[in-house]
Amino acid sequence: MRARAADEVWAEYTRTGGGFAIGTQTVTLESEASTTLTFTWNTTGFAKGNYTIWAYALPVPGETDTTDNTFVDGWVIVSMVGDITGPDGWPDGKVDIRDVAKVSRIYGALSGMPGWNPNCDINNDQKVDIKDVAAVSRQYGKIDP
Repeated sequence: MRARAADEVWAEYTRTGGGFAIGTQTVTLESEASTTLTFTWNTTGFAKGNYTIWAYALPVPGETDTTDNTFVDGWVIVSMVGDITGPDGWPDGKVDIRDVAKVSRIYGALSGMPGWNPNCDINNDQKVDIKDVAAVSRQYGKIDP
């Protein structure tokens, strides 16, 4: 996967009617096997707000059950580092005690666990730990320009 220029992102966005591909991956699996793919999305330059993540796996020859080939449950909030929540539950443009408390409440959570919130995993290591609490705490008091 490579970084895309702004004009490439805009072209893909308009081509797909408001969505765009952040990457594609070809994987060959043995029959009955499965794997997890991870894509990293650099949101630099994106407008702050909520984005829905959507993924689709093309059917393989002979595949009859395609009900799990589409994933539409993911979401990403683009905000300043540490701004995780506000009075209404969404980032509010400042890092305050709500944000520190939100990360602290799920301290110890791992990716895929109940209560997991990827926005609390500040360093993106698939776990919420003291590094994430420290990262939010370092941003405490900052206001989004």
